[in-house]
Amino acid sequence: MFPLQVRSTVAAAPVLPSLLSDEEVARILVMTTPWVRKHANEIPGFERLNSYFRFRSCDIEEWLGSLERLLEADQVATLMHVPVSWIYAHADAVPGFLRLGRYLRFRPKMLCPFLGGEEMPS
Repeated sequence: MFPLQVRSTVAAAPVLPSLLSDEEVARILVMTTPWVRKHANEIPGFERLNSYFRFRSCDIEEWLGSLERLLEADQVATLMHVPVSWIYAHADAVPGFLRLGRYLRFRPKMLCPFLGGEEMPS
């Protein structure tokens, strides 16, 4: 006998983008949640769901290069063995530089190859 073949008539559910909360985005950007809420319209992938602030993870990942936590100026200064003042004065020369208002942040995925390493220390 031949095995009975059953065909599924249920359509596959569409893949929906996952959403990040304002707290999760704040952790990634190394900012406060109130800062993220205040600047939400400037952050890619922003969706307002009544009183909730949500961000499409695919848009955040495209903007930052990954969903890794950004590095602050003092961390980059330590990695580069230069004073923090040098980082502030020459930030635009450092790959992965991102200005969030008056704050400087650096994308680890872009900074790592510049420093000659494969992965960033925690």
